[in-house]
Amino acid sequence: MTETDKVFLSILRDALHPGNEITDFETDWKAVLDTAKKQNLFPFVYDAASTYHSFTSFEDSYPEYFTAVTAAMTAQMQKTDAFLSLYRLFLSASLSPITLKGIICRNLYGDRGELRASGDEDILIEKKDYMKAVSVLESCGYQKEADPDKNMEVIQEVTFHSEKLTVELHLNPFGINSTTRGKMNGWFRDVFRSEEKVEIKGVPVRTMTPTDHLLFLAFHAFKHFTGGGFGVRMMLDILLFAEKYGERIDWEHIEKGLSDVGATGFMTDLVEIGNQYLGFDFLQHFEPVCPDELLDDMFSRGTFGNSGSADRTAGRIVADTVQKGKGSESRLKSYFRLLFPSWNTWYVRKPYLKDRPWMVVCEWFRRVARYLRGETSSSNLKELDKSYEIAEERMALLGKYGVL
Repeated sequence: MTETDKVFLSILRDALHPGNEITDFETDWKAVLDTAKKQNLFPFVYDAASTYHSFTSFEDSYPEYFTAVTAAMTAQMQKTDAFLSLYRLFLSASLSPITLKGIICRNLYGDRGELRASGDEDILIEKKDYMKAVSVLESCGYQKEADPDKNMEVIQEVTFHSEKLTVELHLNPFGINSTTRGKMNGWFRDVFRSEEKVEIKGVPVRTMTPTDHLLFLAFHAFKHFTGGGFGVRMMLDILLFAEKYGERIDWEHIEKGLSDVGATGFMTDLVEIGNQYLGFDFLQHFEPVCPDELLDDMFSRGTFGNSGSADRTAGRIVADTVQKGKGSESRLKSYFRLLFPSWNTWYVRKPYLKDRPWMVVCEWFRRVARYLRGETSSSNLKELDKSYEIAEERMALLGKYGVL
């Protein structure tokens, strides 16, 4: 962990758990804000940094940063208003989708809620309500990104876009393209029996119970961890949620769920990081595994493990290896699978292939053509070597958590 990373964590600690004294920093503020951008916490960290005397000269010298923060906060406020307007229409149509992450997590940050950016909003609906929900979205001008599979048992989400907001309409919380994700879904079969609501700006937004939502957030982070990676913002959401709703959470249920998918050590280390660096004070029930290595991985990968093309390719290598349940394999095999993905991989990416399986040949030809034209990172051997090195490091870390 670099000195910049340590300052970054200290700023978050002071903002979330202010003490009697706040230590000022003589640091490279541009580097700190670059880290904040990579972790999708730029507006939040900029606002928190403004409390330090040493930040004043930087703030005065770079007014474009303040402009960018203001624009990001304004855009987030517009997204929030757009979502709440949409949710009112759902309620008017006798629908009450379960809201996940996004606006529920922003509500954890108090007055700085709109400084915690969300790329989209996620809602979970019952399969019987799918067409009705689509009708509401389309009546508001939302356009479907792609036609989903006709079999609603296999759909994870369908994405809708409007000028102000992207909405992911979930039918399954985690998809079904691996045994672990199937197990994750199993823990949320009864969530629609609850009428848990959070009032946001006068709108009663339905969500999961605190126990179910914390488990969902932990599973969501673990899903990304076993693929491309995940960042500090996901960890903050989990820890802040646990802190706010701790007395209402069934911790025995949480432990059983984490154990079922092999995420106990992962969650233990997140708690350890929160206690050590961010001012949280949770009781630990298990011995940490390698929290500092996990933290280094979070700083390296960024929000979703997509900091660059090498990271994205490495994420595909790791996710495929985890799905197969095997350890590291030769680079030649990894490269071949990147160029010629398996049938199951194609099916997950392009559900229409189930009805037209012969089209996978066309997809393979298109992929080879893109490769030859240099339009994919896979066509750059140096980039591929870098991707494989990242993947090997990440798979070694996953091995310490018993994933591989």
